[in-house]
Amino acid sequence: MSGFPRPRGSREEAELRRASLRLAALFTALMVGLLGLGGLLVYGIVATQTRQAAEQTLESAVRNDSPRDVPLDVFLAVYDDGRLAVSRDMPAGLPDEQALAEVARDGTSRRGTVSAGGRTYEVLTARRGPDVVQAAVDTNEAAEQLRRLAWSLAVSVLTAGILAGAVSAVAARAAMRPLAESLALQRRFVADASHELRTPLTLLSTRAQLLRRRLADPRGQESGSAADEAAKQEAAIKAADDVVTDTKVLTGILEDLLVAADPRQPATTEPVSLTAVARGAVGLLQPEAERRGLALELEAPDPDVTVCGGQAALQRIFTALGDNAMDYARTRVRVSVGRSGREAVIAVEDDGPGFPPGFSSHAFDRFASARDSESGTGNESAAAPRHYGLGLALVAEIAARYGGTVRATTASEGRGARLEVRLPLAGKATHL
Repeated sequence: MSGFPRPRGSREEAELRRASLRLAALFTALMVGLLGLGGLLVYGIVATQTRQAAEQTLESAVRNDSPRDVPLDVFLAVYDDGRLAVSRDMPAGLPDEQALAEVARDGTSRRGTVSAGGRTYEVLTARRGPDVVQAAVDTNEAAEQLRRLAWSLAVSVLTAGILAGAVSAVAARAAMRPLAESLALQRRFVADASHELRTPLTLLSTRAQLLRRRLADPRGQESGSAADEAAKQEAAIKAADDVVTDTKVLTGILEDLLVAADPRQPATTEPVSLTAVARGAVGLLQPEAERRGLALELEAPDPDVTVCGGQAALQRIFTALGDNAMDYARTRVRVSVGRSGREAVIAVEDDGPGFPPGFSSHAFDRFASARDSESGTGNESAAAPRHYGLGLALVAEIAARYGGTVRATTASEGRGARLEVRLPLAGKATHL
């Protein structure tokens, strides 16, 4: 289990996907727009240069005296006193005799296009002295080059747009991930606080009200027997003790919530003796175990099981595992600390009903819930719900932060549950 929230399969994931797609779409549209404008600019420059080259060719051609002196791709016709001289291989449909006649009549130069033989020609007709000269240039090749350029630019823009979309989608998702994780942490903390604090706050309020009623009872002001006064005082003290106990429970829940609020915070580490931490945690749990009539045992044969971690966080592992075990134990809870290869092993076992079949893999999930039934009763209707709040999930997050793992199995004696945490020994730790 990771100590880092991933919003996959949740509302945060859907929001992340939508925000990433919007960001990628905007970036892609911007890139396509810029590339499109660049392509239009290139196409416009090339088209302008092509037209200017054709005009220069025509202007140069009409200055020639003989149709035989023009380039091969230019066709020239010279009209002189009723005689018409044309270039060799003049295409059918040329020259434009109507343009020749009009220029001969008014002397005004004319420019136009003529389609002949399935091809298009740019034509310039002008007067040069007593002669009328008409030059024609085939524009098909230039037009074909412009079409190829337009297709090339369009394909380039489309390809660049697809690549930009793919890259921007990945980049946008990576950029939005920290924000989505922050939102997920915030929502998870609110949900955890609402879920975990509602019951203890209600209970604390109820006990405080009962205590106030007992202290404010007017009958308590009247004189009575010493036994009655002692009983009333004992009841008030017990009510105050209950309030103090509930306050401690609430404080522990708040500590869990604050530790779990942002697991991305870097974990502070130092060499810590797990054996010493285990002894301290068992000492804290002992009064509650005695109150429940449970035997709380500690097995720590090796006095030097040292890991790198935080003292308070490691103690939370023991107290959370111990609290969970005492909730379901019948007669005893066993806490053990040992070594296995290069790992330190923390194990807490109880002799309760254990985990339902197939549920052990979910024991460390947040607020996991299952229904357990007593083995051998065969009465599934008598099954009781078994809930796991934030404690075991916090254990898994702490273990992950210090490079460890968690596991839930059946107890070593074949009955009950075994919760196990493995952490790298000092010098072997991998800090996340």
